[in-house]
Amino acid sequence: MSEKLEQEIVSKIKESETFKNAPTSRGLLQYLYEATKKGTHLKEAVIELEFFKDDQVEEKNNPRVRVNIYNLRKKLLAYYESEGSAEAWQLKIDKGQYKVRFVKKQVSVGWAKKIGWRQVLPYGLLLLALVALLVAYMPPKTPSLWRSFLGSGASTNLVLGDHFGAMGQTLTGGKGWTRDFEINNIDEFYDLLERKPELKGMLHPAKYSYTTRMAAMASQRFQQFFQRYDKGFSIRFSTQTTLPEIKEGNAIYAGPLKNENQFIGFFNDANPFFTLTSRTLVLSGHPSLEDTSWSMGSTLVDEEYAIVSKYPSIGNTEHFVFFSQHDIGVSATAEYFTDKDSLQKFEADHLKGKKYFTALFKVKGQHRVDTDLKLEMVVGF
Repeated sequence: MSEKLEQEIVSKIKESETFKNAPTSRGLLQYLYEATKKGTHLKEAVIELEFFKDDQVEEKNNPRVRVNIYNLRKKLLAYYESEGSAEAWQLKIDKGQYKVRFVKKQVSVGWAKKIGWRQVLPYGLLLLALVALLVAYMPPKTPSLWRSFLGSGASTNLVLGDHFGAMGQTLTGGKGWTRDFEINNIDEFYDLLERKPELKGMLHPAKYSYTTRMAAMASQRFQQFFQRYDKGFSIRFSTQTTLPEIKEGNAIYAGPLKNENQFIGFFNDANPFFTLTSRTLVLSGHPSLEDTSWSMGSTLVDEEYAIVSKYPSIGNTEHFVFFSQHDIGVSATAEYFTDKDSLQKFEADHLKGKKYFTALFKVKGQHRVDTDLKLEMVVGF
């Protein structure tokens, strides 16, 4: 409201029949309105001093202000019950307060008369916009394959396959980091020194491991996927992760087989028809499929097999593992199983109500980036 309209309301009340013979109430109303506009901290002592011009009365023994404010409220109520009953705006002084405020009167009419199309349309459009915004920001429906990771309270660790290494003399004669595919943890390193004592003093365990670009690409895929469902995970590295840490919650493994990671053992314990080593995958004992084996140790970097499996682990936890020997297998399958469309098709075509599975893919790619994925086999259980 404009100040002009507010003052018009105050003046109209003062000039009404209800206030005609009440000069104190008229003056007090004008004073309270002006003090409210100025932001005066209104209390009894202030009103006594500024309006009644009396600074001799202690605030706690001052009934005059309360009595006159009470009379003013009664006259306002009488005014709006009689000659001011049709006013669109009402002036109010709330109990316990001295500030003046203006309230628009709520007219009780039928909803059809009260609200016309011109009023309804903006609110209807606003409601539609709010619904659309809510739908846009609601997490999408959780894919059944990932439900235990995204829909439960269990924590999830993403374990990236890294490589154990040693520090020592390199082929160029300098000192640097050395990787031996047969040495994948500290125990195997010291077993090597026992077999080759001449290396003692020349090699010592490195303080850091290394990963390929697969780790960065897979981490990005899983992070974007989990963020879509407002979930998160912790990142660990396979050479620095213990069995108790793996058992503490759900786990995703993404990385190579040749580092002899601990998830190979978990895979073999949980899969009823497959046995996996760092070099081979063997299918046996299936009621309808022939016993078959696949070599996982390909030296080609632009073509390889990739294994994806989801299986139950200790307690009520689950593992989702992505194995291959090079970057392209893990990167391609991580993308496949975090894509909404491919997930829906995979579940509809291959699971048929099964909760767990092992899938074998053949992956081809140039420069370990541009990949072509072909599904070779899915065994549900």
